[in-house]
Amino acid sequence: MTAEVVSESSRVNLFRRLWPVLKWVLFALVIVFVGQRAWKLWREGDVGSVTIHWRWLLAAGVLYLIGWLPSVLLWHRLIHGLGGTSSRFDVARAYFAGHLAKYIPGKASVLIVRAGMLADRGCRPSVSALTSTYEVLVAMGVGLAVGITMAPVVWPKTVIGRFPPAIRSAFEHPMIFGVGVVVVCVALVPFVARVLGLIARRLTPPVTLSPGQLVTPSDSNTPTDPSPTQIGGTFLLGWCFFSVTTWLVHGLSLGCTLQAVGVEASMSDWLIWTGDVASASFLGFAAMFAPGGLGVREAALLELLMSQPGINPSQAAAATVLLRAAWLVAEILAAAALSWRGFRKLTRSASEGDRFK
Repeated sequence: MTAEVVSESSRVNLFRRLWPVLKWVLFALVIVFVGQRAWKLWREGDVGSVTIHWRWLLAAGVLYLIGWLPSVLLWHRLIHGLGGTSSRFDVARAYFAGHLAKYIPGKASVLIVRAGMLADRGCRPSVSALTSTYEVLVAMGVGLAVGITMAPVVWPKTVIGRFPPAIRSAFEHPMIFGVGVVVVCVALVPFVARVLGLIARRLTPPVTLSPGQLVTPSDSNTPTDPSPTQIGGTFLLGWCFFSVTTWLVHGLSLGCTLQAVGVEASMSDWLIWTGDVASASFLGFAAMFAPGGLGVREAALLELLMSQPGINPSQAAAATVLLRAAWLVAEILAAAALSWRGFRKLTRSASEGDRFK
């Protein structure tokens, strides 16, 4: 082993030891910055204009859950396409429980929780983890595409003004720019499908069943199950278009939240809300150091809302905080309700089995 190889190995090991510390430092700095920014805007704005309307927050939470249904259906379809037999109910239960796991440090927590909940529900752990990775990448990839498509009317002018002249001139024609983004995305789908498979396999942690049916990351590089097949370009394109509805519905959820804090929201701003939510959610997803994108998503959404007319600083700060709260409560209630129903079904099946013994 040469000195260069030893030196490179030492640097890699040092980075692995320092990364957890650096990650938490970055997360803490983001939380402090966003908190100070939100508090400053709250005090600078018209606090008296913020009146909480709880029925609109309830609607925001319900719409948030509805918005994820295309992703639930996509995950179910992928599982069955790779030989799984899990029911839609079990898939939905694991999906929303996994959503809560995103607040556990480490993005792989979501995959591990979902794989564990489906391990005895008709899906091999490796298939569950890989298909869940596909679903996440599709949803967030579409979110990125939607955010870029709406960038000319959503992104702050101060940000657009820093772009090179050629890009700024393209942003001056939102309709042409948006159509161009969609055409490029459609043309790239076959290539993206191949890349998506490579990324999904790279990001999916190997999982094995430990005693007691607990799913944990595997320490072995030897696959325990047959490798799933690559998804096709036509299949991906169809589900990408379907996944756009996720962001449209989440945009409505943001609109309801704005209405809840006293903003005179209009349905004519629906696409703007959609662009705001898609852009902020993708940035939160991309921030690997922030569990659940906490702080990063709020920072982005706060600035996006501040650039929209008719929203004062206090309303922007309140809407940003309440949107996270409404979505988190909705996830908790959905996971609890589905888990309770699953427990009741399991108990009922066990009772019927004892009766016929």
